[in-house]
Amino acid sequence: MMMFAALRTERRRLWSQRQLLLMAGFALSGVLAWWQLHTHPPELLPVIRARLPDHVVTQFSGVETDANGQLNRRFAAAELRHFAAENLSELDQPRVELLQPNGVTWTAHSASGIVFADGKQIRLLGEVRVERQGTAQVRSAQLTTTQLDVWRERSLAVSTVPVRIESEGDTLTANGMQLWYGEPSRTVFQGNTRIQFAPKIPTASLFGKGENFAPSKILVDSSVENQEHGAAAP
Repeated sequence: MMMFAALRTERRRLWSQRQLLLMAGFALSGVLAWWQLHTHPPELLPVIRARLPDHVVTQFSGVETDANGQLNRRFAAAELRHFAAENLSELDQPRVELLQPNGVTWTAHSASGIVFADGKQIRLLGEVRVERQGTAQVRSAQLTTTQLDVWRERSLAVSTVPVRIESEGDTLTANGMQLWYGEPSRTVFQGNTRIQFAPKIPTASLFGKGENFAPSKILVDSSVENQEHGAAAP
């Protein structure tokens, strides 16, 4: 009887040690899992938020005056979307009229545009077309390009892509352009600049003699600067 009692006591001790070891193992696993979770948190995928404007204005229009109160710019767009954090506005079908003291008006419009730095810089994009009204002293001109930056305070327009200017039959193409449209106006063309002059309209008698009235063409391999002083470019 004493032998059986000793065996039961030994078995109880063995089971108690095993249970203690098992419980210690569970506890250690829990501690390791907690440490792993807090020292190596799971990577979370970034939340992509839609880029939404702070303000949207449709059929936007406005005017701007100089220090003397004279009107010097009109501005309009089919839609204006303002992004405050980026300090810019996106435009649909913008139209800008630049009025000069000498009575000359430049009108620029494009498919889209961006206004930077509280309106100090406007970038016209897409099919950009700029037209200058003619006067008794200045002939009309049309400029086409795909990107044009306009700085109103400096009366400066810059294009770093090919431009084409037409004026009363004369044509000029260049790889880029800087145009100061204020008084006096001045233009600098970059890269290969080609100028094609339209011929004067001949009389009927000259046609009868078989003269060739093909337009002349000039190729300029370096930058061309045109000091207009109110004259048209080209």
